[in-house]
Amino acid sequence: MIFLLGLPEQALLLAQDATAAPASTSVTTESPAAVPSQEQQDVQPPDQNCLKKITEQQALTRSIRALSNPLTRIPDPQFLQLKRPVATGVQSGATGAADLENLKLVLEHRLFQATDATFVANPDNVKNLLNEMDREIRSAGSQAGNAQRTKSYRQKYCDVVLSVAKKMFDNSLDARSVAIQVIKELYTNKTAAGLTENHSESMAALIGLLKDPEQPDSVKVITAAAIAYVLSSMSVIPQEQDSISDAVAFELDRSCTEVAYQMQLVDTLLKINKPRKSVGVAETTVMRTFVKLLDRRERPLQVRCRAAYGVGQGAYDAKIDFDPLAWKVASLALDASVFFNQAPGNPAWQQCGADLFFAFRHADRDGLTKQPPMLPQGMMNRAPTSVPVKESGELALKIAVPLVVNNARIPQADQVALKAWIDTNKALADKAWE
Repeated sequence: MIFLLGLPEQALLLAQDATAAPASTSVTTESPAAVPSQEQQDVQPPDQNCLKKITEQQALTRSIRALSNPLTRIPDPQFLQLKRPVATGVQSGATGAADLENLKLVLEHRLFQATDATFVANPDNVKNLLNEMDREIRSAGSQAGNAQRTKSYRQKYCDVVLSVAKKMFDNSLDARSVAIQVIKELYTNKTAAGLTENHSESMAALIGLLKDPEQPDSVKVITAAAIAYVLSSMSVIPQEQDSISDAVAFELDRSCTEVAYQMQLVDTLLKINKPRKSVGVAETTVMRTFVKLLDRRERPLQVRCRAAYGVGQGAYDAKIDFDPLAWKVASLALDASVFFNQAPGNPAWQQCGADLFFAFRHADRDGLTKQPPMLPQGMMNRAPTSVPVKESGELALKIAVPLVVNNARIPQADQVALKAWIDTNKALADKAWE
């Protein structure tokens, strides 16, 4: 039951079917033969190897959802005896060995309830458990004294919570989900500047889950959403952002994953605000992955459209040349237009159209603010003097808007004009962009 709590739409819509690869833009803009429907594009290509792997993933999810392995907890009388003094110790910042051991026992009693199928069958039980943890996490060390003591205690408190939660990483799907939802909330400090410093060890644990080949994608999509939450609500140091970027890029390199998972991974990259790696060669982080997805024409169109959105909205710097990136997005827009004209009206097209639009343009006035690495938004604002960006943007927007409106075929004249521009500027395809 709790698998459905607090997850983004992508995590709730893991696709079940297969898809055909999109056609090449080298075809004419007229209707190609045997073009797959948009419903087919919403999922993976019908490659037998991919189908086999996706089926295996689904079977793995069913197996861990059915797990019944309640973890051992202290007896209820002992829990009730410890509950009040532990709550007092959490607020006052008690760091004695006995205090921390009792904290661990109380946390195990509370969190291990999620390993009991009867407990999680009632969504209210899980909701109350998470609310209780949220209140405790926020109040931990609140009466410890000065800021230094508070931060020191919160580190110890978060360490204990994480140690307990990690014991649930190989339990049922519900238990793993609860563990992830708890540790994503852990933070050690709130600075005078208003920054909330995440608990680095918890972020490392989430990255570990994402990289773990033994974890099913149904767990990883929850994990990716949790990482995105931390990135958007807390201060995450550059080295951790590097690790997140690498882990997400690795997962996106796996071609045999379901579309909803790919979309969540791309959305996670959108939360990273460091355009280049902080250690070693200063190569781009998120932009490199977005561009790789743009180039992979066998990938579902909605994933590629979301990557195009990332090019216009994700972290970047002045070293990035948007001319070749605009060519890549224009080519994607032509791909989308050919398939759209086979099946206009499918709701999936609206998101794709919006993503193509915002690859070039800003969403609101704030998007014009010149504050890299995330702003301004849209390639037309990031490269305002670029002729290729301006020309391709004007043509691609004529494709994007009908996708959003989603009720009539795109005029062939607009397709022809876009294809002519792509062909004329084909040299941009091989131009270095970083």
